[in-house]
Amino acid sequence: MNSNNFIKDKKNILSLFKEKKFSKVLKLGTKLLKKKPNDFDLLYVLGFSSIDLQNFIDAEKFFRKILSFKKSADIFYIYGNIQSKLKNYKEATSSFENAINLNPNFSEAYNNLGNVNKLNNQIQEAIKNYKKSIDKKNDNITAYFNLAVIFKEIKKYKDSKNVYEKILEIDKNNLTAKHDLGAVNSILGNFEKAREYFIEAISINNKNFKSYKNYIEITKIIEGDHIFKSLENISAEDTNDQNKIDIFYSLSKGYFDQQKNKLGFQYLERGKNIKKKISNFKINRQKKIFSNIKVFFENYYSSEVDKNIKIKNIPIFILGMPRSGTTLIEQILSSHSKIHGAGELIYLPQIIDRVFTYNRSDFNDTINKIRYEYSEKLSKLSNNQYIIDKLPLNFRWIGFIIKAFPEAKILHIDRNPMAVCWSNYKINFRDSGMEFTLSQKDIAEYYVLYKEIMNYWNVKFKEKIININYEKFVLDHEKETKNILDKIDLNW
Repeated sequence: MNSNNFIKDKKNILSLFKEKKFSKVLKLGTKLLKKKPNDFDLLYVLGFSSIDLQNFIDAEKFFRKILSFKKSADIFYIYGNIQSKLKNYKEATSSFENAINLNPNFSEAYNNLGNVNKLNNQIQEAIKNYKKSIDKKNDNITAYFNLAVIFKEIKKYKDSKNVYEKILEIDKNNLTAKHDLGAVNSILGNFEKAREYFIEAISINNKNFKSYKNYIEITKIIEGDHIFKSLENISAEDTNDQNKIDIFYSLSKGYFDQQKNKLGFQYLERGKNIKKKISNFKINRQKKIFSNIKVFFENYYSSEVDKNIKIKNIPIFILGMPRSGTTLIEQILSSHSKIHGAGELIYLPQIIDRVFTYNRSDFNDTINKIRYEYSEKLSKLSNNQYIIDKLPLNFRWIGFIIKAFPEAKILHIDRNPMAVCWSNYKINFRDSGMEFTLSQKDIAEYYVLYKEIMNYWNVKFKEKIININYEKFVLDHEKETKNILDKIDLNW
C-alpha cells in the first residue's frame, strides 16, 4: 500500500465530508477503508455520512467497529442514538448507560436514555432520567420539553405547567412553550391565562395557526375580537393543508358564535373538504368492525377473567357518542374524594388493537392481558379507589371491559341524536378515529352503528351498564348525581 496515496485519498474524502457530499464520501471511503480497516477518521466520517443519509444499518456497522478499539462517552452516545433509530432499545439503553458511566455529567445521554425508557413504556424511569438531564445541564431545553410532554401525557397537568414555565424562564419568547402552556391551562380550566398565552404566541408569530385554533375554541367570539380579526386578514393560499383546516374551522366557529351562519357553514365545508380529501375513512369498514365485534361476543362472551390478577383501582368508564356530555359527568363525579378523573385515556383501544384486533390471540389470554396491562397503567395515575376513563368511543369495547373488569362501573351517556351529530360535525377533531364526522351521511350512519351496538350490549349485559340521559341529567344534576353515586356504591 502506498501510504502517500492513502493519505492523499483520505484527505480528499475528509474534504468531501466537510462539503457535505455524503454519498461520495461513502462511495470513495468504503473502498479506501479496505486498505486500512481500523482508520478512525475514515470510520468516523463514513458513520456520520450514513447517519445523514438515514442509512442506520451501515452507521451501526461503522460505529461498532470504532467501539471495538475506542470506547468514549461520545461514541457510546452516538451508537445509542443509532440503535434507537433501529428500534434496538435494549442496545440503545446499554449504550447510553455506558456513555453516562464514562461521563456522569452527560446531560444529553440522560435525555436520550429517557426517550428510550418512554418508548419501552418505562414512564417513571423516563421522568427520572429527564430530571437528571436537567440537573446536569439546567438549560437543556430539549429535556425540559420531554419532561413537560410526558407529564401531560400521563395527565399530570400541573407538573407539566410548572416545567413549561421553567422553559420560559430560560427562553422567555419560546413559541412552543407559550402555546403548550395555553393548552395545559385550558385543560386545567384556567381559560383567561390560556388565552393570554395563545395571544402571546400569536404576537410572536401571527401565522401560528394552532394558537388561533385553541384561542377560538375556548372563546365566545364577539364582533371586533382582535385575534379573530387578525385570522380573517390572513390568506390561507400559501400554507399547507393542515393549516388551512385549522384556519377554516376556526373561522367557521367564530362566525357561528356571531350568528353569521352562512359564513359559518361556508368555512366549515371548506375545512371538511380538505380533511375528506386526505382521509382514508370508509364507513363500510366501520360497519364490518361493529359486525365482527357482535359475532365475536356471540361465540366467546362466556369466557372468564383470571381472578388472580389483582387491581389497585376500580375503573369507571364514561362512554357514548363523542359530545354527548361525558366531560360534564366526569367533572361532577371527579369532585368526589374517592374518584380521580383521568380524562380521555387511550390505553384500552391501544391494548385491544395490539393483543386482539391485529394478533387475534386466545380470547382468555386477550382478556387477561387487557386486565393486567390496563390496570398497571391506571395504577400510575392515582391512588384513589376509583379512576374515570372518559374516552367516549370505548362504547365499542363494552364486552371486553365487562369481561376484563367485572368490578368496573360503566356509565353510558345518551343524548339527543340531532344535538350529538351537529356538535360532532362542527368540531375540528385531530384524532383519526373521529373521521366519521367529515360528512353528514357518515355521521348519521355511524350514529346508527352506535345505537345498534349499544342495544346489543344492553341486551347482553344490561345489569352492568348504567344508562344516563343527558337532557334529564342537566335538568336536575344534583338528584341525578346522587342516583349515579348510589349505583356505583358511593355516598353523596
